[in-house]
Amino acid sequence: MSEHYQVLARKYRPHSFAELVGQTHTKKTLINLLDANNLHHGFLFTGTRGVGKTTIARIFAKSINCEQGISSTPCGKCPTCIEIDKGQSIDLIELDAASHTGVDNMRDILENVQYMPSKNRYKIYLIDEVHMLSKSSFNALLKTLEEPPEHAKFLLATTDSQKLPLTVLSRCLQFTLQQLTHDEILGQLKFIMDAEALSYEESALGQIADFGNGSMRDALSLLDQSISYGKGTVTNADIKAMLGLVHHDDIIKLATHLFNQDAKAVINFIKDLSHRSENLTNALKDLSSLFHKISIAQIVDIESNKTIQNLSTQISNFDLQIFYQMSINGSKDMALAPSEQIGFEMTLLRMLVFRSDAQLDAEEISNVVEPTTLDINNQQQWETLTQALEFKGGAQILVENTLFDNVSSTTLTLTLDNQFANLLSDHVQKSMLTTLRQKFSTLNLVINLGKPNAQTLAQKKTQVHNEKMKKIQEQFLNDRGVQKLERTFDTKININSIKEINHV
Repeated sequence: MSEHYQVLARKYRPHSFAELVGQTHTKKTLINLLDANNLHHGFLFTGTRGVGKTTIARIFAKSINCEQGISSTPCGKCPTCIEIDKGQSIDLIELDAASHTGVDNMRDILENVQYMPSKNRYKIYLIDEVHMLSKSSFNALLKTLEEPPEHAKFLLATTDSQKLPLTVLSRCLQFTLQQLTHDEILGQLKFIMDAEALSYEESALGQIADFGNGSMRDALSLLDQSISYGKGTVTNADIKAMLGLVHHDDIIKLATHLFNQDAKAVINFIKDLSHRSENLTNALKDLSSLFHKISIAQIVDIESNKTIQNLSTQISNFDLQIFYQMSINGSKDMALAPSEQIGFEMTLLRMLVFRSDAQLDAEEISNVVEPTTLDINNQQQWETLTQALEFKGGAQILVENTLFDNVSSTTLTLTLDNQFANLLSDHVQKSMLTTLRQKFSTLNLVINLGKPNAQTLAQKKTQVHNEKMKKIQEQFLNDRGVQKLERTFDTKININSIKEINHV
């Protein structure tokens, strides 16, 4: 690598609308506005990270300040364009709202809005992550947006437009940038690798494009890492090792065992993957992706490889749709499972059991895995169980305020008093279910809000505590010494000040 190596995201940042990947609708609108010289004073660009918000804003800044005139095709060669590309333009004020949240910062900045640009046509304020401004800072910005000087333009960028005041939104032209598609990212990765004269496997770049998850910047950062890891090359083997991916052939073998309804082979293969320290969460995602490819091959008449074609004949499309949904739900549940291996095994066993033409019987499944079932049928048994398990924090509070309703083979149903609805956060329920699944690995949990028809464990503890405190208070007030003090000073003891002393 060169001593002055520049990261790919910066080296290949688009400098014109023609170089910009994706965002077709936004580009078309901005190009029309620029070519018609119909310029609003405020523009808001929203979208997830790495999709081009600040890049578009900088191209727009060049377009309106280019010394060749306002147009959608800035020359890129005049001193103004070069200064903007290098981040050296004194009339392009770039702010990170995360570090300029205070009203004093914004006042200092906006006080200079009234002054003419130093050398360019417009003074441009590019405020990134604008939703991070404080309320008072928004008020300062709003005042300027309401009466903007002719020579000032505001380009706002944010990943969370929901946090912006409506008064600000209503004074800006809003552009929502979409996540980039797999093909858009892959095309840019191939272009960069060819431009850098580096060797690569296209399928490896495809993996990087997938992991970019719609963000070009994330994909380019990963490409940088991959080039360094592979010493100038990008291969499937290197991507697999770097990202903890399971080899494609392993996913094919696993799907084959699954389609053949070979439960023993499925479990043994998962154990082998686990012993090799493979990332089983990624393996389940790869399996979901394989199901998608097979389903496409079944429904749409497009060319696919022989392996996909062969697998598509081994399972009905109905079952494949069920498998795909189970794999997606299984991915969500992986974090709740006692271990990654158990979560993966239970997801695939569920596919085997619920296949429409399944020939597996209960004995065959029990030979593979023996989950512990929950066998309780009343509130007292539920309370005994909860005291035996080690619930922590908010989960313990939630548990103690629930009433047992019923339990099926896989689902425990509880009732929670309406007044404690605030306890039902996703985090607390997840913690509670995680503890339950340490003993009952297949258990699901349903908590309904309602009016309890019996006392919860928390209410029973409160009642016991109150009765104990009542006796302590009565003993204290009946003490002759206390009564003498009351008579001497003509006063009464504050009963609420009488506390139980816990001896260590």
